[in-house]
Amino acid sequence: MTTPINVRGLLIGSGIPKICVPLTGSSLPELKTEAQNAVDAGAELVEWRADCFADLQNGKLMEYTLRELRKILREIPMIFTIRTSEEGGNILIDLKEYLKINLAAAKSKCVDFVDVQVFGNEKEKEALIRQIHEEQVKVIASSHDFQKTDPKEVLIQRFLTMDQSGADILKMAVMPVENEDVYALMLATNEVRRQYTSRPLVSMSMGYKGEISRYAGENFGSSITFATVGKASAPGQIPIAQLRLMMQKLHEENNKEKA
Repeated sequence: MTTPINVRGLLIGSGIPKICVPLTGSSLPELKTEAQNAVDAGAELVEWRADCFADLQNGKLMEYTLRELRKILREIPMIFTIRTSEEGGNILIDLKEYLKINLAAAKSKCVDFVDVQVFGNEKEKEALIRQIHEEQVKVIASSHDFQKTDPKEVLIQRFLTMDQSGADILKMAVMPVENEDVYALMLATNEVRRQYTSRPLVSMSMGYKGEISRYAGENFGSSITFATVGKASAPGQIPIAQLRLMMQKLHEENNKEKA
């Protein structure tokens, strides 16, 4: 059973999955516009995809940008994410710099979560997670495969490895080749939720084949879903208003079945 996490009054891991909107601007003015649009659209969380930011490695400007985003978002939880090119992101960055920037984001006290890609250099990543926790910031352990979907048993094992990292939320995104791949991810998520961990899980099957995984998370155990307000950060993301309607309809149908 999932133990929900309460962040700024938002309960993650209970009820309808929470909708997160990514910010992908390359400059501060673009990011401020995107952040305001996300607020206006009713986003429940916001993810700053910092790998899209042209001045990410300028520490002072990065921290100033975080403060400006926090002013706009007010009490909306923010995820700080550097998605590296190895996992489908927009930046090639060495490990030392990756660790340094993520920890700086946590120390800024502007972010609520730091996304950590836990596979590769596992010892250093686990040390980073501990350091982030010392700053009273939560961690999303993540794994992304933009090429394929592994068999269900492999997906389960990857979730369990992430669980051992000490992160607060476990996130997996994969690319389906066949429709069966979508079902494999949903079944794996559900099995991990029921049998192996109480941490909130986040999973999505990307592209048009995986669209169902973005709105049916309440049924198989995914606690957060990602929607667009403008530019998408991953294949298959759905506009926020459409996604909200789809999830609410499914929620109502589920309640009818229970009645």
